[in-house]
Amino acid sequence: MSKKNAFTTAALMALAGAAGAAGTAGVAHAQAAPPPPTVTTRWNGAPETREEDRRFHVSGRFMYDIASTDADCANAACTGTNESGIRSYARRAFLGVDGRLTEQWRYNAKFDFAIGGSVNVDDFYLEYAGSSYSVFLGNSNAVSPMEDRASSLNIPFNERSFLITAGGFGKRPGVAFLTNGGNWSWGAGLQSNDSLSTSDTAANGTEAYFAISRFTWAPIFQQTPEGTTLLHLGLDVRYRDMGDGAANTLNGTLNYAPGGLSNKQSNNANVGAFESDTYVGLEAAFQSGPFGVDAEWGQYNSEDFAGSATQLGDATADGYYVDFYWSPTGESRRYNASDGSFGAVSPLRTLGSDGGIGHVMLSARYESLNLSDANFGAPRNELTAYTLGATWVPIGHVKFQLNYSSTDVDYTVNSASFVDNTIDAVTLRTQFDW
Repeated sequence: MSKKNAFTTAALMALAGAAGAAGTAGVAHAQAAPPPPTVTTRWNGAPETREEDRRFHVSGRFMYDIASTDADCANAACTGTNESGIRSYARRAFLGVDGRLTEQWRYNAKFDFAIGGSVNVDDFYLEYAGSSYSVFLGNSNAVSPMEDRASSLNIPFNERSFLITAGGFGKRPGVAFLTNGGNWSWGAGLQSNDSLSTSDTAANGTEAYFAISRFTWAPIFQQTPEGTTLLHLGLDVRYRDMGDGAANTLNGTLNYAPGGLSNKQSNNANVGAFESDTYVGLEAAFQSGPFGVDAEWGQYNSEDFAGSATQLGDATADGYYVDFYWSPTGESRRYNASDGSFGAVSPLRTLGSDGGIGHVMLSARYESLNLSDANFGAPRNELTAYTLGATWVPIGHVKFQLNYSSTDVDYTVNSASFVDNTIDAVTLRTQFDW
């Protein structure tokens, strides 16, 4: 090899070595790229995806009822064919998603696939959760009486009480605020009384609305794996207004419409045509391990609407219910102190696990609603009922619930005519949720 070639080769080798050293130095000093966020999935009735603070969970429920109903009367005058027979039907079918975008920003969106093919909105809200408070924007019942706050999945009977259904409580669009401590909660809301899925225009006038507040306190509250010891007290107040008076052609006047204890049975107990009302309710619940009792009393004071001849003046209605329940398998109902509500019961031993049979609960209710104020006009009425129930939860998210109820409705058709209607119903519910 010539000296010139040897020199060229040596120079190229030196440059290559320098470049390699520089590359190595660059790698050593470069900042390592952060690892991608860890994505995990856990079972929460259905798969729930988690990534840092974010959550995404598909939720839903399905309830299928079989109801046998025997009623003496088909209407308040007791004319025509009575409402008797056996029916099977889908009571509820919901599908939705819930989760959170950050630790503070949360969401819940559910759709109700109603019987007959229509699709309505159930929960549909955005929540901002602070350290000890939450603000809800959208369709919710974040502030509502004790029985209405509990999900239909978790109430001890297939249908809610006359007291609650008569007043039209439920999920409505608006804004609500909820704050709490270790054993108390206070909430307030300003919401539309019109359903979020209602189709309307400005020509319908200003929509109906309500303002509501609720305070709960549990002076005794201890929740352990062995059971719950609880004394719950609550007070709620609501003012409701029909909106633009006669211009409100969408909903018209307000009234009281207690639901039947079978979804396939009408008690024909609707009364009233008023422009506003005020509700005051008291709550109490006691639980000691597998035994519990809860009750609500409420009074409605309605202001007559001068544009309607249906109601004769301002009128008052009041009612109450008392529930008793006992779990021979030893479970307690789960209590949520953050909003003063009851949640799902988890079996101590599921069916097929260690010889367990799941959760069993026996329940009884007595209730009354007095809609007999003479200013309600005719027909007005008074309802009383008792219900006996048996609940079986073989595994979490699956429930079978059997109810027998007997309702007595005393109608005042006019000043000289009175009708007594007795309605017996047996309902069997099969439900699962995720």
